[in-house]
Amino acid sequence: MEIKIVIGEDEKEYTVMSYTPIKFVDAMNELGLNFYRPCGGIGKCFNCAIRFVYGAPEMTAYDENGLDFNDMRNGYRMGCQCIIDKDCKIQVPKALVSPIISPVSDSGSEEEIDYKKTAIAIDIGTTTIAIAIVEAATGRILRQYALTNSQLKYGADVMTRVKAAMEGHAKELQNCVRDDLIGFGKNFQGDIMHTQRIVFAANSIMTHLFLGYTVDGFAASPFIPYTLDAIKFVESKREVYFMPSISPFVGGDIVSGLYHINKLSAGDTFLFVDLGTNAEIVLYNGSQYLVASASAGPALEGAGLSCGTASVRGAINHLSIINGQCKYTTIGDEAPIGICGSGVIDTIHELHRGGLIDDGGLFVPEYDEGYPIAPGITMTPEDVQAVLLAKSAVYSGIQVLFQEAGLDSWDEIGHLYVAGGLGSAVSVWAAAGIGIFPKQLIEKFQSVGNTSLLGAIDFIADSDEKALEAIRQQSRQVELANHPAFEALFLDNLRL
Repeated sequence: MEIKIVIGEDEKEYTVMSYTPIKFVDAMNELGLNFYRPCGGIGKCFNCAIRFVYGAPEMTAYDENGLDFNDMRNGYRMGCQCIIDKDCKIQVPKALVSPIISPVSDSGSEEEIDYKKTAIAIDIGTTTIAIAIVEAATGRILRQYALTNSQLKYGADVMTRVKAAMEGHAKELQNCVRDDLIGFGKNFQGDIMHTQRIVFAANSIMTHLFLGYTVDGFAASPFIPYTLDAIKFVESKREVYFMPSISPFVGGDIVSGLYHINKLSAGDTFLFVDLGTNAEIVLYNGSQYLVASASAGPALEGAGLSCGTASVRGAINHLSIINGQCKYTTIGDEAPIGICGSGVIDTIHELHRGGLIDDGGLFVPEYDEGYPIAPGITMTPEDVQAVLLAKSAVYSGIQVLFQEAGLDSWDEIGHLYVAGGLGSAVSVWAAAGIGIFPKQLIEKFQSVGNTSLLGAIDFIADSDEKALEAIRQQSRQVELANHPAFEALFLDNLRL
Protein backbone atom coordinates (compact mmCIF):
# COMPACT_ATOMS: atom_id res chain seq x y z
CA MET A 1 0.00 0.00 0.00
CA GLU A 2 1.08 3.58 -0.65
CA ILE A 3 1.16 5.93 2.33
CA LYS A 4 1.55 9.62 1.53
CA ILE A 5 2.48 11.92 4.40
CA VAL A 6 2.42 15.72 4.22
CA ILE A 7 4.03 17.73 7.03
CA GLY A 8 2.23 21.03 7.59
CA GLU A 9 0.33 22.80 4.85
CA ASP A 10 1.67 22.86 1.30
CA GLU A 11 4.93 21.24 2.43
CA LYS A 12 6.92 18.42 0.87
CA GLU A 13 5.05 15.14 0.43
CA TYR A 14 6.73 11.92 1.58
CA THR A 15 5.79 8.41 0.46
CA VAL A 16 6.17 5.16 2.40
CA MET A 17 5.44 1.75 0.88
CA SER A 18 4.28 -1.12 3.08
CA TYR A 19 2.90 -4.57 2.24
CA THR A 20 1.41 -5.17 5.67
CA PRO A 21 -0.52 -2.99 8.14
CA ILE A 22 1.84 -0.51 9.79
CA LYS A 23 1.62 1.85 12.73
CA PHE A 24 1.64 5.51 11.72
CA VAL A 25 4.50 6.10 14.18
CA ASP A 26 6.57 3.39 12.46
CA ALA A 27 5.87 4.94 9.07
CA MET A 28 7.23 8.25 10.40
CA ASN A 29 10.30 6.46 11.75
CA GLU A 30 10.97 4.98 8.31
CA LEU A 31 11.07 8.53 6.98
CA GLY A 32 13.54 9.50 9.69
CA LEU A 33 11.02 11.82 11.34
CA ASN A 34 10.22 11.99 15.06
CA PHE A 35 6.49 12.16 15.80
CA TYR A 36 5.90 14.20 18.94
CA ARG A 37 3.87 12.30 21.56
CA PRO A 38 4.07 13.94 25.01
CA CYS A 39 2.58 10.89 26.77
CA GLY A 40 4.95 8.49 25.03
CA GLY A 41 2.28 7.06 22.76
CA ILE A 42 -0.02 5.51 25.35
CA GLY A 43 -3.09 7.48 24.23
CA LYS A 44 -3.54 9.69 27.28
CA CYS A 45 -2.61 13.23 26.26
CA PHE A 46 -4.88 13.54 23.17
CA ASN A 47 -2.46 16.01 21.58
CA CYS A 48 -1.34 14.08 18.50
CA ALA A 49 -4.28 14.24 16.10
CA ILE A 50 -3.50 13.74 12.39
CA ARG A 51 -5.88 14.01 9.44
CA PHE A 52 -6.44 11.43 6.72
CA VAL A 53 -7.31 13.12 3.44
CA TYR A 54 -8.37 9.67 2.25
CA GLY A 55 -7.93 6.12 3.46
CA ALA A 56 -8.74 6.74 7.13
CA PRO A 57 -8.73 3.60 9.28
CA GLU A 58 -11.67 2.61 11.46
CA MET A 59 -12.32 4.75 14.52
CA THR A 60 -10.99 3.35 17.79
CA ALA A 61 -11.80 3.93 21.46
CA TYR A 62 -8.74 6.21 21.63
CA ASP A 63 -10.15 8.37 18.83
CA GLU A 64 -13.55 8.52 20.50
CA ASN A 65 -12.02 9.58 23.81
CA GLY A 66 -9.78 12.27 22.33
CA LEU A 67 -11.68 13.69 19.35
CA ASP A 68 -15.04 15.21 18.48
CA PHE A 69 -17.27 13.04 16.29
CA ASN A 70 -17.29 15.65 13.52
CA ASP A 71 -13.49 15.68 13.52
CA MET A 72 -13.41 11.91 13.23
CA ARG A 73 -15.86 12.07 10.30
CA ASN A 74 -13.46 14.55 8.67
CA GLY A 75 -10.63 12.04 8.86
CA TYR A 76 -8.92 12.91 12.15
CA ARG A 77 -7.34 10.09 14.17
CA MET A 78 -5.02 9.90 17.18
CA GLY A 79 -1.61 9.45 15.58
CA CYS A 80 0.03 7.57 18.44
CA GLN A 81 -2.47 4.69 18.20
CA CYS A 82 -3.21 4.76 14.49
CA ILE A 83 -2.65 1.62 12.36
CA ILE A 84 -2.65 2.12 8.59
CA ASP A 85 -4.12 -0.74 6.54
CA LYS A 86 -4.83 0.80 3.13
CA ASP A 87 -3.60 3.41 0.66
CA CYS A 88 -3.91 6.81 2.27
CA LYS A 89 -2.77 10.42 2.41
CA ILE A 90 -2.15 11.98 5.82
CA GLN A 91 -1.71 15.60 6.89
CA VAL A 92 0.51 15.93 9.97
CA PRO A 93 0.68 19.25 11.89
CA LYS A 94 4.15 20.70 11.72
CA ALA A 95 4.13 21.24 15.48
CA LEU A 96 3.99 17.46 16.02
CA VAL A 97 7.14 16.69 14.08
CA SER A 98 10.37 17.03 16.02
CA PRO A 99 13.12 17.81 13.54
CA ILE A 100 16.19 15.61 13.50
CA ILE A 101 18.79 18.26 14.14
CA SER A 102 21.82 17.85 11.92
CA PRO A 103 25.21 17.99 13.61
CA VAL A 104 26.04 21.45 12.30
CA SER A 105 28.76 23.45 14.02
CA ASP A 106 27.59 26.34 16.16
CA SER A 107 31.03 27.78 16.72
CA GLY A 108 31.67 29.08 13.22
CA SER A 109 35.37 28.34 13.62
CA GLU A 110 37.18 27.04 10.56
CA GLU A 111 40.48 26.31 12.25
CA GLU A 112 42.04 22.89 11.77
CA ILE A 113 41.70 20.58 14.75
CA ASP A 114 44.38 18.25 16.05
CA TYR A 115 42.05 15.67 17.59
CA LYS A 116 44.89 14.12 19.60
CA LYS A 117 44.84 17.27 21.74
CA THR A 118 41.08 17.42 22.20
CA ALA A 119 38.38 16.06 24.49
CA ILE A 120 34.61 15.86 24.14
CA ALA A 121 31.91 17.09 26.54
CA ILE A 122 28.43 15.61 26.09
CA ASP A 123 25.17 16.59 27.78
CA ILE A 124 22.49 13.93 27.27
CA GLY A 125 19.25 15.84 27.63
CA THR A 126 15.80 14.31 27.38
CA THR A 127 15.13 16.27 24.18
CA THR A 128 18.55 17.33 22.87
CA ILE A 129 22.05 15.91 23.04
CA ALA A 130 24.58 18.75 23.19
CA ILE A 131 28.20 18.11 22.24
CA ALA A 132 31.33 20.25 22.46
CA ILE A 133 34.78 19.44 21.12
CA VAL A 134 37.32 21.31 23.25
CA GLU A 135 41.03 21.69 23.76
CA ALA A 136 41.87 19.13 26.42
CA ALA A 137 44.39 21.38 28.18
CA THR A 138 42.35 24.61 28.32
CA GLY A 139 38.69 23.70 27.78
CA ARG A 140 38.51 26.18 24.90
CA ILE A 141 35.52 25.29 22.76
CA LEU A 142 36.47 24.42 19.18
CA ARG A 143 33.13 23.12 17.88
CA GLN A 144 29.60 22.76 19.26
CA TYR A 145 26.83 20.54 17.97
CA ALA A 146 23.24 19.59 18.78
CA LEU A 147 21.40 16.36 18.02
CA THR A 148 17.82 15.38 18.71
CA ASN A 149 17.65 12.61 21.32
CA SER A 150 15.83 9.89 19.39
CA GLN A 151 14.44 8.51 22.65
CA LEU A 152 11.68 11.09 22.07
CA LYS A 153 9.73 8.38 20.28
CA TYR A 154 9.25 6.78 23.71
CA GLY A 155 7.88 9.95 25.33
CA ALA A 156 8.73 13.55 26.17
CA ASP A 157 9.59 12.99 29.84
CA VAL A 158 11.90 10.65 31.74
CA MET A 159 9.20 8.78 33.67
CA THR A 160 7.48 7.74 30.44
CA ARG A 161 10.83 6.34 29.33
CA VAL A 162 11.27 4.51 32.62
CA LYS A 163 7.89 2.89 31.98
CA ALA A 164 8.96 1.97 28.44
CA ALA A 165 12.20 0.45 29.73
CA MET A 166 10.33 -1.64 32.29
CA GLU A 167 8.01 -2.87 29.53
CA GLY A 168 10.93 -4.37 27.64
CA HIS A 169 12.33 -1.43 25.65
CA ALA A 170 15.45 -0.77 27.75
CA LYS A 171 17.84 -1.97 25.05
CA GLU A 172 16.12 0.12 22.39
CA LEU A 173 16.31 3.20 24.63
CA GLN A 174 20.00 2.58 25.21
CA ASN A 175 20.64 2.11 21.51
CA CYS A 176 18.77 5.33 20.64
CA VAL A 177 21.43 7.53 22.26
CA ARG A 178 24.30 5.27 21.24
CA ASP A 179 23.15 5.35 17.62
CA ASP A 180 22.71 9.13 17.81
CA LEU A 181 26.33 9.48 18.95
CA ILE A 182 27.65 6.91 16.46
CA GLY A 183 25.87 8.79 13.67
CA PHE A 184 27.47 11.98 14.92
CA GLY A 185 30.92 10.36 15.00
CA LYS A 186 30.70 9.15 11.41
CA ASN A 187 30.98 12.77 10.26
CA PHE A 188 34.61 12.82 11.41
CA GLN A 189 35.90 9.84 9.39
CA GLY A 190 37.57 8.32 12.44
CA ASP A 191 39.44 11.47 13.52
CA ILE A 192 37.24 11.88 16.56
CA MET A 193 38.43 8.51 17.87
CA HIS A 194 41.80 10.14 18.62
CA THR A 195 40.38 12.46 21.28
CA GLN A 196 41.84 12.05 24.77
CA ARG A 197 38.69 11.72 26.86
CA ILE A 198 34.91 12.10 26.98
CA VAL A 199 32.97 13.62 29.87
CA PHE A 200 29.23 12.94 30.05
CA ALA A 201 26.67 14.89 32.07
CA ALA A 202 23.05 13.77 32.26
CA ASN A 203 20.21 13.33 34.70
CA SER A 204 20.21 10.08 36.66
CA ILE A 205 17.68 8.32 34.44
CA MET A 206 19.39 9.29 31.17
CA THR A 207 22.69 8.01 32.61
CA HIS A 208 21.13 4.72 33.70
CA LEU A 209 19.48 4.16 30.32
CA PHE A 210 22.65 4.96 28.40
CA LEU A 211 24.83 2.65 30.51
CA GLY A 212 22.25 -0.14 30.43
CA TYR A 213 21.57 -0.06 34.19
CA THR A 214 18.15 -1.08 35.46
CA VAL A 215 15.76 1.84 36.00
CA ASP A 216 13.17 -0.08 38.02
CA GLY A 217 14.28 1.79 41.15
CA PHE A 218 13.00 5.08 39.70
CA ALA A 219 9.46 3.78 39.24
CA ALA A 220 8.12 4.06 42.79
CA SER A 221 8.99 5.30 46.25
CA PRO A 222 11.37 4.67 47.93
CA PHE A 223 13.39 5.54 44.84
CA ILE A 224 16.55 3.42 44.78
CA PRO A 225 18.75 3.90 41.69
CA TYR A 226 21.41 1.40 40.65
CA THR A 227 24.07 4.00 41.49
CA LEU A 228 24.54 7.72 42.09
CA ASP A 229 28.34 7.61 41.96
CA ALA A 230 30.60 8.88 39.21
CA ILE A 231 31.30 6.23 36.57
CA LYS A 232 34.69 6.12 34.87
CA PHE A 233 36.40 3.64 32.61
CA VAL A 234 38.77 3.47 29.66
CA GLU A 235 37.50 2.62 26.19
CA SER A 236 39.62 2.67 23.02
CA LYS A 237 42.46 4.19 25.08
CA ARG A 238 40.26 7.12 26.07
CA GLU A 239 39.08 7.97 29.55
CA VAL A 240 35.28 8.11 29.79
CA TYR A 241 33.72 9.89 32.77
CA PHE A 242 30.07 10.22 33.84
CA MET A 243 29.22 12.95 36.34
CA PRO A 244 27.89 11.74 39.72
CA SER A 245 24.36 12.46 40.93
CA ILE A 246 23.02 13.89 44.18
CA SER A 247 19.76 11.95 44.32
CA PRO A 248 17.51 9.91 42.01
CA PHE A 249 15.98 13.06 40.52
CA VAL A 250 18.83 15.54 40.95
CA GLY A 251 21.42 14.09 38.66
CA GLY A 252 24.81 14.54 37.09
CA ASP A 253 23.54 17.38 34.92
CA ILE A 254 22.91 19.43 38.08
CA VAL A 255 26.21 18.43 39.70
CA SER A 256 27.94 19.47 36.48
CA GLY A 257 25.92 22.71 36.46
CA LEU A 258 26.93 23.52 40.03
CA TYR A 259 30.57 22.82 39.18
CA HIS A 260 30.23 25.57 36.55
CA ILE A 261 28.10 27.93 38.68
CA ASN A 262 30.63 27.82 41.51
CA LYS A 263 33.18 29.40 39.18
CA LEU A 264 30.72 32.25 38.48
CA SER A 265 29.45 32.92 42.00
CA ALA A 266 32.81 32.98 43.79
CA GLY A 267 31.24 31.61 46.97
CA ASP A 268 28.27 34.00 47.02
CA THR A 269 24.73 32.80 47.78
CA PHE A 270 22.60 31.94 44.78
CA LEU A 271 19.37 30.41 43.51
CA PHE A 272 19.90 28.09 40.56
CA VAL A 273 16.93 26.87 38.49
CA ASP A 274 17.20 24.48 35.56
CA LEU A 275 13.81 24.90 33.91
CA GLY A 276 12.32 21.81 32.32
CA THR A 277 9.64 19.15 32.73
CA ASN A 278 11.26 18.42 36.08
CA ALA A 279 12.54 21.79 37.25
CA GLU A 280 15.67 21.21 39.32
CA ILE A 281 16.12 23.93 41.96
CA VAL A 282 19.21 24.59 44.07
CA LEU A 283 19.55 27.24 46.75
CA TYR A 284 23.08 27.77 48.09
CA ASN A 285 23.05 29.63 51.41
CA GLY A 286 26.81 29.91 51.78
CA SER A 287 27.40 26.54 53.39
CA GLN A 288 24.89 24.09 51.99
CA TYR A 289 23.21 23.27 48.67
CA LEU A 290 19.51 22.70 49.25
CA VAL A 291 18.22 20.81 46.24
CA ALA A 292 14.77 19.86 45.04
CA SER A 293 13.08 18.56 41.93
CA ALA A 294 9.71 20.15 41.15
CA SER A 295 7.43 18.11 38.90
CA ALA A 296 6.37 21.03 36.76
CA GLY A 297 5.18 18.91 33.86
CA PRO A 298 5.88 19.83 30.25
CA ALA A 299 3.55 22.85 29.98
CA LEU A 300 6.27 25.48 30.52
CA GLU A 301 8.06 24.05 27.47
CA GLY A 302 4.89 24.08 25.36
CA ALA A 303 4.32 20.32 25.47
CA GLY A 304 0.83 19.03 26.16
CA LEU A 305 -0.82 22.34 25.25
CA SER A 306 -3.30 22.62 22.40
CA CYS A 307 -1.16 25.38 20.89
CA GLY A 308 2.23 24.14 22.09
CA THR A 309 5.27 23.06 20.14
CA ALA A 310 8.96 22.50 20.72
CA SER A 311 11.50 25.31 20.10
CA VAL A 312 11.68 24.70 16.36
CA ARG A 313 11.45 26.95 13.32
CA GLY A 314 8.03 28.58 13.21
CA ALA A 315 7.45 28.40 16.96
CA ILE A 316 6.16 31.64 18.50
CA ASN A 317 8.91 32.54 20.97
CA HIS A 318 7.87 36.03 22.12
CA LEU A 319 4.54 37.80 22.22
CA SER A 320 2.97 41.08 23.34
CA ILE A 321 -0.59 42.37 23.46
CA ILE A 322 -0.75 46.16 23.15
CA ASN A 323 -4.04 48.07 22.79
CA GLY A 324 -5.80 44.80 22.00
CA GLN A 325 -3.37 43.93 19.22
CA CYS A 326 -1.37 40.73 19.46
CA LYS A 327 2.15 40.86 18.03
CA TYR A 328 4.66 38.02 18.06
CA THR A 329 7.95 36.76 16.71
CA THR A 330 8.74 33.25 15.56
CA ILE A 331 11.93 31.23 15.49
CA GLY A 332 13.51 31.69 12.07
CA ASP A 333 10.91 34.35 11.18
CA GLU A 334 8.78 31.60 9.65
CA ALA A 335 4.99 31.22 9.60
CA PRO A 336 3.71 30.30 13.08
CA ILE A 337 3.10 26.61 13.80
CA GLY A 338 2.58 26.80 17.58
CA ILE A 339 3.98 28.35 20.75
CA CYS A 340 7.16 27.20 22.50
CA GLY A 341 8.02 27.70 26.17
CA SER A 342 9.18 31.32 26.16
CA GLY A 343 6.16 32.28 24.06
CA VAL A 344 3.81 30.45 26.41
CA ILE A 345 5.14 32.39 29.41
CA ASP A 346 4.89 35.68 27.50
CA THR A 347 1.30 34.89 26.49
CA ILE A 348 0.08 34.17 30.03
CA HIS A 349 1.80 37.31 31.29
CA GLU A 350 0.30 39.50 28.56
CA LEU A 351 -3.19 38.04 28.95
CA HIS A 352 -3.10 38.76 32.67
CA ARG A 353 -1.48 42.19 32.29
CA GLY A 354 -4.17 43.17 29.79
CA GLY A 355 -7.03 41.95 31.99
CA LEU A 356 -8.04 39.17 29.58
CA ILE A 357 -7.59 36.56 32.30
CA ASP A 358 -8.10 37.10 36.03
CA ASP A 359 -5.83 36.13 38.91
CA GLY A 360 -7.13 32.56 38.73
CA GLY A 361 -6.42 32.30 35.03
CA LEU A 362 -10.07 32.52 33.93
CA PHE A 363 -10.80 34.33 30.67
CA VAL A 364 -13.18 37.25 30.36
CA PRO A 365 -16.50 36.24 28.70
CA GLU A 366 -15.36 37.52 25.29
CA TYR A 367 -12.66 34.87 25.20
CA ASP A 368 -14.29 32.10 27.18
CA GLU A 369 -13.19 29.58 24.54
CA GLY A 370 -9.64 30.92 24.42
CA TYR A 371 -7.56 33.72 22.97
CA PRO A 372 -6.77 33.50 19.23
CA ILE A 373 -3.11 34.28 18.57
CA ALA A 374 -2.65 33.25 14.94
CA PRO A 375 -4.61 31.15 12.44
CA GLY A 376 -5.10 27.74 14.01
CA ILE A 377 -3.29 28.75 17.23
CA THR A 378 -5.37 29.54 20.31
CA MET A 379 -4.45 29.72 23.97
CA THR A 380 -7.34 27.80 25.56
CA PRO A 381 -8.60 27.91 29.16
CA GLU A 382 -7.17 24.41 29.65
CA ASP A 383 -3.76 25.61 28.41
CA VAL A 384 -3.74 28.45 30.94
CA GLN A 385 -4.58 26.13 33.82
CA ALA A 386 -1.83 23.70 32.80
CA VAL A 387 0.69 26.56 32.91
CA LEU A 388 -0.58 27.69 36.32
CA LEU A 389 -0.01 24.18 37.69
CA ALA A 390 3.52 24.11 36.29
CA LYS A 391 4.54 27.57 37.48
CA SER A 392 3.07 26.92 40.92
CA ALA A 393 5.19 23.78 41.31
CA VAL A 394 8.38 25.70 40.50
CA TYR A 395 7.72 28.74 42.67
CA SER A 396 6.46 26.65 45.59
CA GLY A 397 9.66 24.62 45.39
CA ILE A 398 11.72 27.81 45.51
CA GLN A 399 9.78 29.01 48.56
CA VAL A 400 10.29 25.71 50.38
CA LEU A 401 14.05 25.86 49.81
CA PHE A 402 14.06 29.49 50.98
CA GLN A 403 12.44 28.38 54.23
CA GLU A 404 14.80 25.42 54.64
CA ALA A 405 17.83 27.66 54.03
CA GLY A 406 16.93 29.76 57.07
CA LEU A 407 16.97 33.02 55.11
CA ASP A 408 14.96 36.07 56.17
CA SER A 409 14.94 38.09 52.96
CA TRP A 410 15.32 37.57 49.22
CA ASP A 411 18.00 40.26 49.44
CA GLU A 412 20.26 37.66 51.04
CA ILE A 413 20.43 35.81 47.70
CA GLY A 414 23.23 37.17 45.56
CA HIS A 415 22.31 35.68 42.17
CA LEU A 416 19.46 34.07 40.26
CA TYR A 417 20.95 31.69 37.69
CA VAL A 418 18.52 30.16 35.19
CA ALA A 419 19.73 27.32 32.98
CA GLY A 420 18.38 25.25 30.12
CA GLY A 421 17.05 26.03 26.68
CA LEU A 422 13.97 27.72 28.11
CA GLY A 423 16.12 29.63 30.60
CA SER A 424 18.16 31.14 27.79
CA ALA A 425 15.07 32.37 25.93
CA VAL A 426 12.62 33.32 28.65
CA SER A 427 11.79 36.93 29.52
CA VAL A 428 12.58 37.23 33.22
CA TRP A 429 9.98 40.01 33.56
CA ALA A 430 7.25 37.74 32.16
CA ALA A 431 8.46 34.73 34.19
CA ALA A 432 8.49 36.73 37.43
CA GLY A 433 5.24 38.41 36.40
CA ILE A 434 3.32 35.11 36.33
CA GLY A 435 5.06 33.85 39.46
CA ILE A 436 7.79 31.45 38.36
CA PHE A 437 10.58 33.42 40.05
CA PRO A 438 10.53 35.91 42.95
CA LYS A 439 10.13 39.46 41.60
CA GLN A 440 12.75 40.59 44.11
CA LEU A 441 15.41 38.67 42.15
CA ILE A 442 14.72 40.14 38.71
CA GLU A 443 17.76 42.42 38.90
CA LYS A 444 19.92 39.46 39.92
CA PHE A 445 18.83 37.27 37.00
CA GLN A 446 21.48 35.73 34.78
CA SER A 447 20.79 33.30 31.96
CA VAL A 448 23.61 30.76 32.07
CA GLY A 449 22.74 28.49 29.15
CA ASN A 450 23.48 24.78 29.18
CA THR A 451 25.31 24.56 32.50
CA SER A 452 25.36 20.77 32.29
CA LEU A 453 27.52 20.97 29.17
CA LEU A 454 29.53 23.92 30.47
CA GLY A 455 30.33 22.07 33.69
CA ALA A 456 31.53 19.06 31.71
CA ILE A 457 33.78 21.40 29.71
CA ASP A 458 35.11 22.97 32.92
CA PHE A 459 35.85 19.49 34.27
CA ILE A 460 37.87 18.61 31.17
CA ALA A 461 40.13 21.60 31.78
CA ASP A 462 40.25 21.22 35.57
CA SER A 463 39.29 17.71 36.67
CA ASP A 464 38.70 18.35 40.34
CA GLU A 465 36.89 15.22 41.53
CA LYS A 466 37.15 16.43 45.13
CA ALA A 467 35.13 19.53 44.20
CA LEU A 468 32.42 17.32 42.68
CA GLU A 469 32.36 15.18 45.80
CA ALA A 470 32.17 18.32 47.96
CA ILE A 471 29.08 19.42 46.03
CA ARG A 472 27.47 16.05 46.75
CA GLN A 473 28.47 16.03 50.41
CA GLN A 474 27.25 19.59 50.99
CA SER A 475 23.91 18.93 49.29
CA ARG A 476 20.68 18.19 51.11
CA GLN A 477 17.74 16.83 49.19
CA VAL A 478 14.38 18.36 50.11
CA GLU A 479 11.45 16.13 49.17
CA LEU A 480 8.77 18.59 48.12
CA ALA A 481 5.94 16.06 48.07
CA ASN A 482 6.55 15.24 51.73
CA HIS A 483 7.27 18.76 52.92
CA PRO A 484 4.57 20.06 55.30
CA ALA A 485 4.52 23.53 53.70
CA PHE A 486 4.52 22.53 50.02
CA GLU A 487 0.85 21.71 49.50
CA ALA A 488 -0.41 24.98 51.02
CA LEU A 489 2.14 26.98 49.05
CA PHE A 490 1.22 25.15 45.86
CA LEU A 491 -2.48 25.95 46.25
CA ASP A 492 -1.62 29.55 47.10
CA ASN A 493 0.57 29.93 44.02
CA LEU A 494 -2.08 28.73 41.58
CA ARG A 495 -2.97 32.40 41.21
CA LEU A 496 -1.28 35.02 39.07
